[in-house]
Amino acid sequence: MTRNRKKKLAIRAEADGGSHARAARLHTPAPKEILTADLHDRLINAFQVEGWPVETDGFPEGGIWTSWLGPVWSMLSRPGGTDTEADPDDPDHYDLTTVPELTLITPKIPINSGEAMVLTLPGTTPLTDLVHTVGEELGRARASKVDELVNNAQCSLCGDRYPAAHLLPATEHDRLLHCPFCVFDGDTLGGHPLRLAYLIDALTDEDAAAPAGWSAVTAPLACAAGPDFRERLEGDDGVLRLPLPHWFDPGQVWVWLPPGDLPPALQGLGPGTSLNTLVMAVEAAHPDLRDRFHAEMAGILEEDEKDSPPAAQDYLVEQLWPAVICYAVTTATQFRERPHRQSPWDLLTDGFEEGTLADHFHQIGSTLIPQSFRSMLTLTIGVPLISNVLGLKPDYEH
Repeated sequence: MTRNRKKKLAIRAEADGGSHARAARLHTPAPKEILTADLHDRLINAFQVEGWPVETDGFPEGGIWTSWLGPVWSMLSRPGGTDTEADPDDPDHYDLTTVPELTLITPKIPINSGEAMVLTLPGTTPLTDLVHTVGEELGRARASKVDELVNNAQCSLCGDRYPAAHLLPATEHDRLLHCPFCVFDGDTLGGHPLRLAYLIDALTDEDAAAPAGWSAVTAPLACAAGPDFRERLEGDDGVLRLPLPHWFDPGQVWVWLPPGDLPPALQGLGPGTSLNTLVMAVEAAHPDLRDRFHAEMAGILEEDEKDSPPAAQDYLVEQLWPAVICYAVTTATQFRERPHRQSPWDLLTDGFEEGTLADHFHQIGSTLIPQSFRSMLTLTIGVPLISNVLGLKPDYEH
């Protein structure tokens, strides 16, 4: 009897153990599927919310979601696939429980210059951490590349020295190379803004240390452009690349912020931001900027008793206001990144000339040509004013 009882207990224990094992298997959740499409959408949204200009193909090509976050090339893919032409969320070709991989590279086109930054992160990295990490590493990468620069050429007008690749021909003559602060100078004759637009894009896409001032040149041209600017750019003979979106949406211009301590208006924007976000941040912190411009202009007009010009408020060309803010910030960026070169504020004293601006505006089909004198004053008066208000201009430069 005892022997049989022991046997029954053993059989019951084995059965109970099996039941527990089966129950555990039934109640253990299956590995969760991770869709790259969802991760990519959240990635794009996170950087847009933080003010980064974003471009994306909108579909995975070769198993990779590609996007461009400001000056960063982003690729989201799923490791372990057997068919690179398959959708990375196709369960017949990929294990959807594997964590996708995110690779971020700057510059966007590193073929000739090499990568200044390469980050590889899990695609499931928390978005706040992701944006913060990319911003910090991007700032470090640019600073490192700026420190390595060799100034082996000089601007044809001001004589300031730069790396040869950082000077661009603002006219049709390749031998006349300009720095960003001399493009609109009165001694720059025969400007060629359509060609310059492509050269700026090529430089900034390929060089993480390209001068911050080229964003400032981009801004007034993009802001002033007429409705047929896209057609003019795309119809430019001999150009093999498409113009970037910021030429038709100036709010998407990438603006490098000054390294080091930033004024309160720029706190939290990282190493750079979109022009649209920059303008909103500056105006939120200083909503009286236009009033200050009008007051400054009124004082200048009052000193000139020989003329009877229009009222001071008529001199502010609103269409160029974002470009004024861009110039103020990038001038400070260039000053801090190139402290032993000429002061960019000194160069801007004569950096805008009515006839030169009118010539550029004419070629981009701008409606501002009749207002070129007021355009010049908007930039000439507005840039130092905003620089001073933000506290970006050194005391000895005031």
